[in-house]
Amino acid sequence: MRLRRALLACAFAACALPILAQEPARAYLTAAPLRTAGGSIEFTLPWRYAPGDGEGYESPRYDDGHWQIVDPRIRSSDLHGEWPGEGWFRRHLVLDASMQDRPIAVELAAPGVGDLYVDGQLAVSSRRAAAPDVPYDHRDASIVRFTGSDHLLALHYFYPRGAPQVTEIGFLVTMREPGTAPVEIPWLLALQGQVSHLGSWVVAVQGAIIALPLFLALLHFALFGFDPRARENLFYAAEMIAFTIVLLHDIGPAFLPRGFTESFVNAVGPAGPPLAILFGLLTYYAVRTYPYPRTWKVSVIAGIAAVAASYAFPGVTNIVWSTFFVGMLVEVLRLEAGKSLIRPEPAGIFLGSFTIFCLMVVIQIFVDFGMLQPIEGVREIYLLGIVASAAGMSLHLARRMGRARIVEADNERKTRELAQARSLQLSLLPKELPCPAGMDIAAMTQTAAEVGGDYYDVRSGGNDALLVGFGDATGHGLASGIVVTAAKALFESLPPHGAPGALLGECNRVLTAMQLPALRMCLALARISPREVAIASAAMPPVLIHRPASGSITELGAGGLPLGSRLQLEYTEMQSRLAPGDTLLFASDGLAELLDPAGSPLGYDGVVAAFREAVRALTARGVIDHIAASAAVFRGTRAQADDITLLAVRIRAEH
Repeated sequence: MRLRRALLACAFAACALPILAQEPARAYLTAAPLRTAGGSIEFTLPWRYAPGDGEGYESPRYDDGHWQIVDPRIRSSDLHGEWPGEGWFRRHLVLDASMQDRPIAVELAAPGVGDLYVDGQLAVSSRRAAAPDVPYDHRDASIVRFTGSDHLLALHYFYPRGAPQVTEIGFLVTMREPGTAPVEIPWLLALQGQVSHLGSWVVAVQGAIIALPLFLALLHFALFGFDPRARENLFYAAEMIAFTIVLLHDIGPAFLPRGFTESFVNAVGPAGPPLAILFGLLTYYAVRTYPYPRTWKVSVIAGIAAVAASYAFPGVTNIVWSTFFVGMLVEVLRLEAGKSLIRPEPAGIFLGSFTIFCLMVVIQIFVDFGMLQPIEGVREIYLLGIVASAAGMSLHLARRMGRARIVEADNERKTRELAQARSLQLSLLPKELPCPAGMDIAAMTQTAAEVGGDYYDVRSGGNDALLVGFGDATGHGLASGIVVTAAKALFESLPPHGAPGALLGECNRVLTAMQLPALRMCLALARISPREVAIASAAMPPVLIHRPASGSITELGAGGLPLGSRLQLEYTEMQSRLAPGDTLLFASDGLAELLDPAGSPLGYDGVVAAFREAVRALTARGVIDHIAASAAVFRGTRAQADDITLLAVRIRAEH
């Protein structure tokens, strides 16, 4: 035993520099370095390290064999993961007899703060009751008397993740003779220079960066409230809330109360990265895809699992969210390559900012795993991604709102034009119907769009007769209104005494010569007198005739092809005798095709039934109003899909 101690003493006496015999398992110490002028023992070789906090870490009986081995300077490249803001460091010592039972000054020097335990008892503390300014030059020492040979140094060390980031944030523990001056520590002095170079403006910038996602979250929550259909605003607001949590966890301790950061932020901090990635992916879905891909459910489940794993396995939080982020990138690239669900709307600004954000996160992953060095001492590279994302989302939103305003202005213009066309089309209908002796006439029209395709007109046909035109242009809207205008001009040019079949053939010739593309006109021409009716039809529904003498309802004048079909057609004329009390009903196909709330049509049988009820009215106007009321009751709350036009003629009883 004496021989071994003698050899150790010779070895330590041979060097006046800090001890080089330290090792992660144990450090064998003698008093030889302390006896030289200004001599000291500096614990610069690796310590055993565990991130965060844990119960009993200061106890000599605790088994630290599974802990990491790191340099006390705490270089980011030495850690298996990122620095969490606090951690425990342990060194096992074996003291020579010359070191035992004598006072020794144990000093802790660091830019952060910490509690140094010797054999489980607090020996040196640089912590204060209030949160200190970090970093600054802490140099705290205490006199310790070591009894026995086996001892343990355990350090609970704090350097907030949000404090100005420098290359080395670690500590140095030294032993020296009481009363001697502390040694100069070159790397710690260099560290102080880095800190002063960063200055307080870094804290101000970091505070502004925390405020940015919080402001964006409130803004997009408000936008979602105004337009709940824009779900990208909801998802982006949630993404910004998650990033606010990440920032509070990473850089908040630099200027927030310690109680807040150690309770709330640390409690919700692990959920921040996976939630930010999940809501970022949902924002992408809302902006770029329609409908949502079926994989959105898988993405949500994976995000929830990542959050749960971050809490269940805190030591691998970086691996969890990094893996989830890679999965998100694969999903985005799959959708962009497939194109099947991608919206046709331009989204170059959004995609550009999204790409920059993803690139910054990839660089962040490389920094966290030690594959890249921090940029100018700054580890939070993803902050640049947040700024790019904010700018891109804002520009994308501004562009979309500008396009929406253009579309709105265009719709307003079209609405004005359609309103003008509707006024013109309604002006083509007769303002007053003629009232020849022996007949009572009434009419009405209800359009399904601003401009309808239905048309009716009545002229005197001579000898107490009427010439009635009743038509329906294909479709409805502005194009059908143009055809109705042409039909009105044709009807006004017809000779009043002509036969309906011949007049209809002339109308077909003129409309065919106009070569209106894909537009057709269904039209019925009828000559009605108190004694008879003659009608020719071009694809119009038949005229219904109610005869009170028998109570029957008969049909007259159906079939034929629409006008403008470019075929030389002859339209057959049909005639029928009329008697006092008879009522004729012209109805466009919009009445028979009317749907109830369940989607069932009224049908021609329904039209006949409504007409049979309506003829109980004493006037032609009463017949029209009764049928219109029945149609409204049948339709209920369902929107009208086609124009409905009615014209009734009743033969007065005195004739």
